[in-house]
Amino acid sequence: MIKKILPVVFTICLAFTALFAFDWPQKQINSNLIVSSFGQKYGADISFSYVFADPEEIYAIDKGKILIIMTDDPEETTLFPSTLGTSVIIEHDDELLSVYGNLDRDSVEESLNDLQGIQSGQFLGQTGNSGWQKKRASLEFQMMDTTNQNAVNPIIFMPRAEHYTPLQISRIMLENRKGDIFNIDSTKSFESGFYKIYKEQNSTAPYRSTITINGLILDQITYDTIKEENNRMYVSGKKQYLSEDIYPDDERQLLGETMLTPGNITLGIELEDHIGNKKRLSYIIQVR
Repeated sequence: MIKKILPVVFTICLAFTALFAFDWPQKQINSNLIVSSFGQKYGADISFSYVFADPEEIYAIDKGKILIIMTDDPEETTLFPSTLGTSVIIEHDDELLSVYGNLDRDSVEESLNDLQGIQSGQFLGQTGNSGWQKKRASLEFQMMDTTNQNAVNPIIFMPRAEHYTPLQISRIMLENRKGDIFNIDSTKSFESGFYKIYKEQNSTAPYRSTITINGLILDQITYDTIKEENNRMYVSGKKQYLSEDIYPDDERQLLGETMLTPGNITLGIELEDHIGNKKRLSYIIQVR
């Protein structure tokens, strides 16, 4: 039987402390192997996981100690059933946790039973289909910061992967307070007022989005952490944006908000990935 270590109750929703490198939890890493990434739409919420495509052996990203091993079997879990299936949670320095979900139970039991101390690169088990991914044997990986109680974007800690899918910007839309939506490629004149700015959802989620008017930054949303308050998830820009603000439907992702005042203005939109690659668009529009 898998040993459950320490009867601790904690919240799996935590944030960013210090930048230092860990190893990836599996040997092969590139964007083609990532099914879902941090900051993408995940059901009705924002994903704070990385989900990988193929079955792999899974390794500890750094030294630490096992905080707990959970299963999705309520009869064998001393705390609560895990929505991540058989999962291993390791505590590292600086109050960081790494979470390895959707593992094969037998492989975890064989490698980690009665073991508490973990070394960097230590084998944890094989991926399985014990969590919500019942039809896919792949890792669901998360990082948490228990000090700030936030989920951390794992990619800011990791070595650069072999290949990244370039950022994409398509179909920029503006929405006014009345809920009217305008495609900026076909509309060049707008009434003054408050607008939300969206892009079409696609397979690449930016690390940061920036909105400028005549070169002045008016909003910037960054996906280094996802916070939770009163069971609601949000990211930070000029204000706290809830998951339903970022993803109001299955087609749009919020890039920021701004006021448009009368005159001819240049609206700038910039997306950036975590290694500094940027993609920019600018539009000269008339505000009346």
